[in-house]
Amino acid sequence: MYEQLKILEAMILDIKQQYHKVSAELQHLKSQPKTDDRDVHQLQKQRDDSVAAHERAQQQLADLDHRYQSLAEAHHMMGEEHEELQNQIEELQHRNTRLEQQNQLFKQQAMDIKKINHELQEKNQLAAERTQVVLERLTQIDQMNAE
Repeated sequence: MYEQLKILEAMILDIKQQYHKVSAELQHLKSQPKTDDRDVHQLQKQRDDSVAAHERAQQQLADLDHRYQSLAEAHHMMGEEHEELQNQIEELQHRNTRLEQQNQLFKQQAMDIKKINHELQEKNQLAAERTQVVLERLTQIDQMNAE
């Protein structure tokens, strides 16, 4: 058991030495970090690429926003135009209904006029026939007086 304690003590001392060594190395790296120029250039390139991509995305966003605004304005104008056309359609439908009613009234009046005209033609025919009869009688009377 004594030997095991000695082995354990040696292991603890070894771990302490490794800990101090790693701590010292870590402190050294913190105070004087090693930089690899390739890594720095690669990171700078990645940063520049990211900035450029961000700027392109911002420009695309601005373009899309502008297009959206234009489309929204066009949609609004189309809505107003649609409403105006709808109102015109309703007005024209009302006018059409009134005109159809007037047309029906005119058709009825035309039928009444045709009926009256027909009756007048019949009366005129009858009057013409009677006038013919009267003229014939007058002609006979005139011929009798002339004899």
